[in-house]
Amino acid sequence: MNEVSTTNTLDWSAVAAWIALAVAIISPIITSIINSIHHSKMKRLEILEQRGLTIIEDYISITSREIVTLGISDNYKKCYAQIFLYAPSSLHKTLEKLNSLICDCGNNSFPNEDECRILLIQICKSLQYTKL
Repeated sequence: MNEVSTTNTLDWSAVAAWIALAVAIISPIITSIINSIHHSKMKRLEILEQRGLTIIEDYISITSREIVTLGISDNYKKCYAQIFLYAPSSLHKTLEKLNSLICDCGNNSFPNEDECRILLIQICKSLQYTKL
């Protein structure tokens, strides 16, 4: 009688082919997921940067008007509070000094226009080189 021996041998070339197939299917999916996450983060940073630029522009524009007008507008109060989010901490004292010149003059008099302009120019120059 002929006895056939059965042994468990793996066909390594078939295993390698299946692994290659799995990698070929999975790697584009993983790459797509990673790219999507990266794109989302970049878009978020872009939106934050654009928002920061808008706040800085609004602050400069509104503050320029406040220097030559009586009283303090709600727009100024809002942009003054927001500018601290995007201005470097080294600029905070100058911002506070300009704010006190604008606010402390009261509703019946104009702020010291020359001093306010000098501070606003310093702020603009500092913000020009600020990386958001």
